[in-house]
Amino acid sequence: MTTSDFYLAAFLLTEDIPLVGHTRDQIKSTFEFEGDGLSDLINEFYTDMVRVSPQRYSRAIRDLKSIMYNGTTFQPHSRNGKTEEKGS
Repeated sequence: MTTSDFYLAAFLLTEDIPLVGHTRDQIKSTFEFEGDGLSDLINEFYTDMVRVSPQRYSRAIRDLKSIMYNGTTFQPHSRNGKTEEKGS
């Protein structure tokens, strides 16, 4: 699942959903997640039915900003199962 909703992406990180890809095109970042229960979590987020730790949410926001502003683009690398990172 991909999203450009920064706050949804931060929420998904707090729920331990793996971030498997990030791309940045000019001023817009897109985040890609994989995991079980994604659609339920997204629905809960948009219907305001979630409870998150403020510290975890704050940490997830900082982590995403670090990825975005350090020019990091990464996509899953299928050959060895590890994530490949490269600066853009």
